[in-house]
Amino acid sequence: MALVLILALLVRALSDNAVMLEGVQQQEVNLREQMTQLQHETEQRNVEQRWVDVPALLFTLLNYGRIWFCMGLFLLLFWNMEQSQQMNQHHDSSNAEDSFSSEEEAAGAEQKEEEQEKQVEQVEKVEQEKKVEQEKQVEQEKQVEQVEQAQGRPSRCQLVEELMSDLLLACRFVWSNSFYPTLRSAIGVGSAFEGWSPREEDTVYCLLVPVEAPRGHIFHLELYDEEDELAMNSRVRVELRCMCEREQQLGDVLCFLHHSVEDLIENQDPSLLQTLCTDVYLDVEKTVTWFRVQVATIWNTTLQADAYNLKVLPSKRSCKLQLTNISSGEKILVELLFGVQQGNSDIFLSSQNTEASFTPSTTWPQSCAVAEMKYFQYLLEKAGENSVIQSCLRFLAHTLVGMGFSTYVIKTLIFHLVNIIPLGNWQRRNFLSRLESILRYLHFCLKYKRLVHFFIGNKMMPDEVILPHSFRTATPVNLFQHLEDDPDAESRVLRDFRVLRDRLLKLLLFGR
Repeated sequence: MALVLILALLVRALSDNAVMLEGVQQQEVNLREQMTQLQHETEQRNVEQRWVDVPALLFTLLNYGRIWFCMGLFLLLFWNMEQSQQMNQHHDSSNAEDSFSSEEEAAGAEQKEEEQEKQVEQVEKVEQEKKVEQEKQVEQEKQVEQVEQAQGRPSRCQLVEELMSDLLLACRFVWSNSFYPTLRSAIGVGSAFEGWSPREEDTVYCLLVPVEAPRGHIFHLELYDEEDELAMNSRVRVELRCMCEREQQLGDVLCFLHHSVEDLIENQDPSLLQTLCTDVYLDVEKTVTWFRVQVATIWNTTLQADAYNLKVLPSKRSCKLQLTNISSGEKILVELLFGVQQGNSDIFLSSQNTEASFTPSTTWPQSCAVAEMKYFQYLLEKAGENSVIQSCLRFLAHTLVGMGFSTYVIKTLIFHLVNIIPLGNWQRRNFLSRLESILRYLHFCLKYKRLVHFFIGNKMMPDEVILPHSFRTATPVNLFQHLEDDPDAESRVLRDFRVLRDRLLKLLLFGR
């Protein structure tokens, strides 16, 4: 637009100059004629005439100057236009070069970005693989934990203990004047209270109820025979003792030893020997039956009867109870075992089943359940919150379902390994390594057919666990002794070990 305006001004200036040039030429002709005429005039008038013509001459020169000025201005504008055009062409070429170089740079940058993206993809792929492995490991731990760390489990254990405490308190009140055994506060034992039950829905809360001799009676523990180092065939012999002193001071009993049978039958309830014993030995099945018959009635006298219904389930050597929450319908399975304490230690003669096909009703096998529970708590406190001791036990217990290995064997293996591998190496980051250690140790024990009982012959037990002196000084007991005597049993456990190893590998790799 500015260029068009300048050209218009130039055209107008040239037209004005053409008109002006014609006028100047006409004036020049007139001047020439006048000068010819003036030549004939006198010299006196020459001087005057010169002074008169000077303005006209100056005017003429001024007109010529204007013409040349306009021509110079036109040339200047034309030159300026040429320079502007060249500069624009140079600018366009430089822009083209810049754009070409920019394209090259962009292509190079794009190639670098592609290479970086490939590297990033490779790194992400590796990280993703690691993440998948970690997720698998976490998933396995979750499968092993089976909601154990959910909010319900600790409160459930506490709830069960409170319910059984109320029940046993009512039992002691009802039987306070009888000659039945005295039942003390129950002790939670087993996987539920140790925190490694494999499946929440199948959890049975097991409690051991210490049994003490009633007034006028004494318990004598017959622990060993010649071929029974674990006291699996131990018995509880019941004896009567003199109560004459109490009879004289309180007058609430008659001495069983110094009164006639007729007098005792007429004035006093029968002794424990006459009710729950076979010969002179406390009978497991009679004791369980006595408790099962009366427990439902006694439960109705407790405060918890308004919140939970109690159902007694069939059992011979323990009392199995099903508690149902009236409002929610939630069911809790409880198993009560009865046990006679060995001195002031954590070892009991209990009513638990034995591995034998037939167990006499007067047999009270030796149990380390309370000692195991205390030692387990001791380990967890020392190992800290991130310990995988429970997780390893839970994972293996879940895997062992339907196999020949018992959870007691696995727990014994872990107890021994904790003494070999420092507790600092039992953290969550070591979960897979510890599973591998347990499998290797199990294979080692099977190969040499030897797994030592953890409590018998162990002289390094902490003060938190109280063992009888005979346990500390005894010769270690081999739990795999039967493999030495039975080649078929050895073949079966080796086959089970291979199955266990394959199951663990599938669970770790595929989660199933």
